[in-house]
Amino acid sequence: MNKKLPLDTISAAIFLLGSLLGKTWRFQVTGTKLINPFIDRNKGVIYCFWHSHILPMSYLFRGIGVKAVVSDSSDGDRATAVAQRWNHGVIRGSSSFHGISVIRQCVRELRKGQNIVLIPDGPRGPAEVVKPGIAQIALLANAPVYPVSALPRAAWRLNSWDRFMVPYPFTSINLRIGEPVLPDRYPSAVDFTAELQRALVQ
Repeated sequence: MNKKLPLDTISAAIFLLGSLLGKTWRFQVTGTKLINPFIDRNKGVIYCFWHSHILPMSYLFRGIGVKAVVSDSSDGDRATAVAQRWNHGVIRGSSSFHGISVIRQCVRELRKGQNIVLIPDGPRGPAEVVKPGIAQIALLANAPVYPVSALPRAAWRLNSWDRFMVPYPFTSINLRIGEPVLPDRYPSAVDFTAELQRALVQ
């Protein structure tokens, strides 16, 4: 998707708030040494994190050459508008809407070496439950999945279905990259999904 969507009042507020807060955050990368998202581009890997981590992850991952899957909805339009201004590529759709198309697009991008971001409990939950779409994409593309978490020292939690996280200004964030879940070790999508669920739980 190349056309840049306009910011409405809500998306403009999110972009402004995220940009202002993000400039004050301090972060360190911990976890696996197998990959560094800020250096290792065009590896054909999948990064995934819970829906509640979208704000800090979108800001911290800005401009590193990833494409994110965003739902084809009005909320998705807002998320896309913000993501584009943080220099993320976007693939529109979800497992529940245009699911086959999204799987095909993701597999094609991964086989070309594109790194992508998938939200395993998005766009509507249930919270912190991995849906099977990621396993299907990873197995078809033979792409490793890296579980990622943004763990701030202090954060607000909104009263939303996912308890959306907004890190405090000037807080420190542990950006944790987990060990990859490798598709060739889990030929069954059910087993792969169960292992990814385990890997994402903090």
